[in-house]
Amino acid sequence: MNVNEKYRKCLVIDSSYMARSVITTERAFVISYKGNATIVESHPESFGLVNPNLDIKKPSVIRVNTYVNVHQKVALNRENIYRRDNYECVYCGHNNKKNLTLDHVVPQAHGGPNTWDNLVTSCRVCNQEKADLTLDEYIFNTGKNVPNPKRPHFLMLMKKMNYIPEEWKFYLFMDEKK
Repeated sequence: MNVNEKYRKCLVIDSSYMARSVITTERAFVISYKGNATIVESHPESFGLVNPNLDIKKPSVIRVNTYVNVHQKVALNRENIYRRDNYECVYCGHNNKKNLTLDHVVPQAHGGPNTWDNLVTSCRVCNQEKADLTLDEYIFNTGKNVPNPKRPHFLMLMKKMNYIPEEWKFYLFMDEKK
């Protein structure tokens, strides 16, 4: 990952210090400059400005001045299911991204819906083996793992970003410091 890319995002926390979203550092600067947020942590990199005497660090964590009472839902899509399942087949652990597919735990042929608790990441081989078998039939025939899919909390997927700055980890409950 390019060094500049590491410092392009900013974590937004509310007045109760709960992580709410990730935005660009430029947007975070504008929000804080307008007085709607306070910069809590900064990246070690500065904005590239025309005036070389002006050094403004890119915000890494900002705190909005109000409590945000929202229950953010994670969109049900292929990428988020892959992220939830850590880009691994839930049946065999295969992790080649090119060979991953979505599998319906309860097959569509048996009325299985497109929901968080019915969609899992599967490799092509396991998905073809399972075909339209029920989970019990498939596990009985192969002895493979039993998936237990759930709707992820948005913070769970935030934790699986490619790069998470050290100063974010406390707010994402990944670090006990502070």
